[in-house]
Amino acid sequence: MTSPQPANYTLDHAPEWADGFTAWLPERVDPVRRVGYTLRDLVRRGLIDEADAAEFHTDTLLSDFAWRLLWADENTLPDTESIGEALRTAEGIVVFLHGWDGSGDIWEDLPALVVQQNPRLVALVPDVNGFGGTPFSTDFPPIDKCDPPALFASIERWLDLLGLRSPEGAEIVRPFVFVGHSMGGAALFFLDESHWRPAEVGRIAAAPAILLKDRQRQNFYKALGTGIQISGMNNLFDRITENVLAPRMIEALAGWGSERVLAEHHRIYRNTHEGVIARTFAAMGMLEADLFRDSWPFFDVYLAHKDRLVGLTAIMELLEEINFDPPQIHLALGDHYFFSVGEREALHTKNRAMLLNGILSMVCRLLDCQR
Repeated sequence: MTSPQPANYTLDHAPEWADGFTAWLPERVDPVRRVGYTLRDLVRRGLIDEADAAEFHTDTLLSDFAWRLLWADENTLPDTESIGEALRTAEGIVVFLHGWDGSGDIWEDLPALVVQQNPRLVALVPDVNGFGGTPFSTDFPPIDKCDPPALFASIERWLDLLGLRSPEGAEIVRPFVFVGHSMGGAALFFLDESHWRPAEVGRIAAAPAILLKDRQRQNFYKALGTGIQISGMNNLFDRITENVLAPRMIEALAGWGSERVLAEHHRIYRNTHEGVIARTFAAMGMLEADLFRDSWPFFDVYLAHKDRLVGLTAIMELLEEINFDPPQIHLALGDHYFFSVGEREALHTKNRAMLLNGILSMVCRLLDCQR
């Protein structure tokens, strides 16, 4: 699904950091290619301003920031020029935000399928606060650096460093579509619309862990976060957490998802300090916010009927209370990872197609609104 060619949304030149990737990453979807970046490496090579990056690190308490970039390599340019040209001329940027105890890899082929279906899009897939290649500078970060508002604030600061937004005076503003899952989906509710121009941003929250109307789950997450942190202080608790608690939580996260998703959650759990795991999980349970708006333009929510981590009734009541319209809410038949094709292959394949079409449609809706 490719929208008609818009005019004047392109950048004057490719960003300097475009050819500063640290690794080529495997990609299974042709003609899409995937490379990885880290903020620390780009600063070291002089491709991102050191003072701006230092301010980012100070404000977020993140010691680094890692992401993947996916684009359709359909031209005959050398690799570095192909990446730069894709970033300069893309008609839209789709940013995928994972949730607790995950990494950008939990999205599997979905970002690549978006780019395959519309080769004029570029996908950015970061590791978010505290996980994967985006560690905190402390093993015990403050709660207010771990919660969904902090997550999205760091994403906006990172995008400012990348310089990918359309220039002032552009005839058509290049849209950004944020796709968030679980904690990443909850973060989308905290985007500050005043930082964005009309029809510049769209949001798609998949199984968002926004628990403001679900006191039972809030209390459970707060208690579990405390329990995980205690486990780091006691060998018995540590064995219980490693052998009982973690597997059960990851099973609840990705029970019908693919083996790749399950393995990635286990890997992240093993390689992330329990202080970060605990405080990020507890932050979802401790979150309090007034989300009431008159309307939520360009914001769709996808929920799953068998989601054990996000209660369907409670979140539907919240969405009603804060003024979402019925057409903005979509129901999938699946669990928390309803878009990951694993145990329920036939069902989740249809869910993934539904979410894929929703992302592509959102880009077109934003562009159409500006014409």
